Amino acid sequence: MTKEERKRTTAVVRATEYLLLENIALKLVLEHRAVANWQKLLDRLMTDKDIMAGVHLKFQDLYDQIDESADPSKALESILGYLPRPRKPH
Repeated sequence: MTKEERKRTTAVVRATEYLLLENIALKLVLEHRAVANWQKLLDRLMTDKDIMAGVHLKFQDLYDQIDESADPSKALESILGYLPRPRKPH
């Protein structure tokens, strides 16, 4: 793995870590604020085929770029552009 590939891979892992932390924070807020039935609402959301198709549609261009790319690095750069950047801790 080249130095540039390591940097890109690390960026993907950092973005994934950030998204996981964001997800945990959201769950904690929902539990702390005692939002009734939030888990049932999430389950219903996840089984709604129209919503899931809409979410998948947002990522379809990325899937297409990955499938059609002769250069995986370019596809990876494109994906990284869609991911949120971690904020610096206060």
